[in-house]
Amino acid sequence: MRLDSVGKRFIAALVSGVMLYFVVGLEPRWFIAWVAPIPLLPAAFQASAAETWLLCIVAVGAGFAGNFDYYTKTSGPLGAILIVLLQVFEWSMAVRFTRSVVLRTNHWLTIFAWPIAWAALDTLVSTFSPHGTIGSLAYTQMDASPLIQIASITGAAGIVFLFNLFPSAVAIGLFRGAKIKMPSVAYGLPIALIVAALIYGATRLHNAKTAGQLPVGLVAIDEFIGRETGQESAAAIWDRYADATAELASQGARVVVLPEKIAVLMVEEAGTRERQLAQVARKNQIYLVAGVGISEANGKRNRAWMFDPTGRLVAEYDKQHPVPGLEAEFARGDRFVVRDVIGYRAGLAICKDMHFAALGRGYGRERVNVVLEPAWDFYVDGWMSVRLAALRGLESGYSVVHSARDSFLSVSDRFGRVTDEIRSRPLPGATLRADVPIGPATPTPYARVGDVFGWICVAAGLGLRFKLR
Repeated sequence: MRLDSVGKRFIAALVSGVMLYFVVGLEPRWFIAWVAPIPLLPAAFQASAAETWLLCIVAVGAGFAGNFDYYTKTSGPLGAILIVLLQVFEWSMAVRFTRSVVLRTNHWLTIFAWPIAWAALDTLVSTFSPHGTIGSLAYTQMDASPLIQIASITGAAGIVFLFNLFPSAVAIGLFRGAKIKMPSVAYGLPIALIVAALIYGATRLHNAKTAGQLPVGLVAIDEFIGRETGQESAAAIWDRYADATAELASQGARVVVLPEKIAVLMVEEAGTRERQLAQVARKNQIYLVAGVGISEANGKRNRAWMFDPTGRLVAEYDKQHPVPGLEAEFARGDRFVVRDVIGYRAGLAICKDMHFAALGRGYGRERVNVVLEPAWDFYVDGWMSVRLAALRGLESGYSVVHSARDSFLSVSDRFGRVTDEIRSRPLPGATLRADVPIGPATPTPYARVGDVFGWICVAAGLGLRFKLR
């Protein structure tokens, strides 16, 4: 594939950018991710190092343009600009790394430069970013259930590695053709690895065993009870939560999960509200999980309460990962909380906690069957927020109940499949009655060993960069 002019190369970069628009958005199209890099990579192989930076700016700028309003809403205008610049830098790193390896040698291992670069970057970002795994390309594949099962062994890095094998092989094939060492291995091995992963995923799904079902109810009312909320309006919201809980209990729900931070309460008010919620749990003979903010003398806590069917407060969980900036005044929790619920082990998490694979692995090692997650999202990111949580369950082996304001009420199984989903709404809110599929409380290989695969890719990237000739 000859891109022998600057114009042709920039058109190729723009084509990749247009496809990236549908890949890196908040509701990605998984199949486009397999082809989006293909025009950009041959263009970079035939460009100078300086021009490669510009090609990446064109492609990534076009691709991420659709997310700018979301970044502005969540991080402010300066934060949005910084996020886009970081995305340009990340993509440029991957493209320039692959370019340097491919131009230095025609060894068949060059096929692996692109997927290794992305798996390594995914591991580094998810380990050190204050936002955890947000932005991982693994989420682009969440609708491809057989493919993503590899995450139970490798984590998100394995998903990223696998689907990037295809565009790498095609792009290098367009550039090198048969002028690569051992072409049958160079182009055949990536396909074999993808097929093997799909067979593994399909077999895992086919052999799925269910230990039982947990009847749950979810309630979400989009309105937040803040300082400006009148007493009458606040009372109407709390009353509706109580009434909706009773309705779900009458439909057979044994556990009801309410959203995150329904209100931020002073200590005295928190005591009153705790007693009222305890009465709701006792009256309906259910386990009740509710998210509240509590303003204490030593700071604020973003907390989830769990009440048992007698009305006893059996668990308090503090959010371990407050949202940077937006929740700067909230103290970080530092404990996993697990309780026996109707014969199953249930863990508690709150919203952004599920963006962190290390926390997800922790609950896997605690051998939970299900994580109950009050949440509060930004509406437009509802699809992504549900899949962020679902991937944690897939990685570490449990179902997730995600009850979110300005988002979706959803249930996902331990294979990352969303089994039930409904949009939240303003008062009178939305409710969802679902039976959560429960599997054996057995940690996955990934829950046991963590990001070993990702760190192998980091080491392999260094090997490709400095050793391969």
